[in-house]
Amino acid sequence: MKFINREIELKVLEEACRSGRAELVIIYGRRRIGKTTLLSVFAKPRNAVYLIVNFDEREPALRDLTSQFLDQVKLPYTPLIRSFSDLYLLFNQVDASIIIIDEFQRLHNTGGVTELQHIWDQHLSKGRKVIILCGSSVGMMERIGLSYESPLYGRATRILKIKELDYGVARSFVEKYSEEDKVRTYAVFGGTPGYLALIDDEKPLLQNIKNLILDPGATLREEPLTLLSMELREPTRYIQVLEAIAQGATKLGEIASKTGFKTSDIAKYIRILEKELDLIERKYPILEEGRRGKARYYLKNNFFKFWFSYIFPYINLLEFGIQDRVLDIIERNIDIYTSKVFEDIALQHFISLSREGAFHFTKIGKWWLRDIEIDIVAIDEKKLNAYFIEVKWTKKPVDKRELYKLISKAQEFPWMKNRRRETYIMYSKAGYTFEKEENICTFTLKDIQTHFNKNKPKIKIIN
Repeated sequence: MKFINREIELKVLEEACRSGRAELVIIYGRRRIGKTTLLSVFAKPRNAVYLIVNFDEREPALRDLTSQFLDQVKLPYTPLIRSFSDLYLLFNQVDASIIIIDEFQRLHNTGGVTELQHIWDQHLSKGRKVIILCGSSVGMMERIGLSYESPLYGRATRILKIKELDYGVARSFVEKYSEEDKVRTYAVFGGTPGYLALIDDEKPLLQNIKNLILDPGATLREEPLTLLSMELREPTRYIQVLEAIAQGATKLGEIASKTGFKTSDIAKYIRILEKELDLIERKYPILEEGRRGKARYYLKNNFFKFWFSYIFPYINLLEFGIQDRVLDIIERNIDIYTSKVFEDIALQHFISLSREGAFHFTKIGKWWLRDIEIDIVAIDEKKLNAYFIEVKWTKKPVDKRELYKLISKAQEFPWMKNRRRETYIMYSKAGYTFEKEENICTFTLKDIQTHFNKNKPKIKIIN
């Protein structure tokens, strides 16, 4: 199994170990995002105790955690453990310098969180142990660690939200694919390590889609439904909202129209999907952040985007065993679908170049006005530079007409008109029919490949 590019997260954990004081670290992120693997790599060379909460009721959870703990430590006596407090008090009495509690959110209604607060305040905070609380329920872990009402509010010394891998890292999971298929793979499976690790790059991408998503019993066939059912008591309406967004409804009114729900109800579902589950994101036109009525909503996770676009609408065909028909639909549409994700990859490439000093900006995002839309706009408010970026995933090379369209749209962008210096940037899978000119930059898929090959992440093979 590949462990790729969690250097920043590992550094944070290593600094916690070297701090010489008690540390309470909260780590959270969506299911299959790589939290447990990260902790395994971090803990393996160290003296650590790893506990996982398997139950969400007090007595079975306490019994199970106690059993796990006593199996891993040596004590000169057999302790009497009748509460979580009794268990937590033992943390300072063992040799292990690190105590990890995975799926910690399951203790939310057991009293285990409140008892940890008391023992931390009175005992653990005065020692030198590193206590790591890890969880996969994003909203619950944020309430435990960041909410003012939480017993642990203000106690965490470090908080790590584990995010998806960017394209430059995710592509390393399928090294045997062409760059085009690496992009398509990222469009389908996104940057979730738990999905990417399942891919066999000895087989074509479509075969992997069939094996992992379409076939009966496929590992990821019902992954979104499983996640939503774990997080929500009544997931049906949330599923309808996600499907509507995947099919192109990006405004509250459009989502309400497509689902038949009231706009006020949609706002509630959106809030939970955005804040609690981290599955959708809200975007505004650059320089209009927070303006009423300007927000658009998009699925944040590529796999969910793909699943709600091409799996959920055809779930009956799959249940009837007609996988090949669904696979044919995917094959005919995969490049149309990939074209939108290629915009994200272009954004990541542009930001990566900016880190190296090629471009300088203070704000970046999409921009739209009525029926005009520019894929990416970046501005440097100090030097009055504006970058207008168009992204094309097409079989044919981009001709100059597309450049002229971009220049024309840019004239509608209101910021610092007649004072700004404009640079036009094109991204194209298939190249161009024109040469570069002053204030015009062109990038191809080959340029993206070269850049990310030069900045390859560290890869560690783990058992």
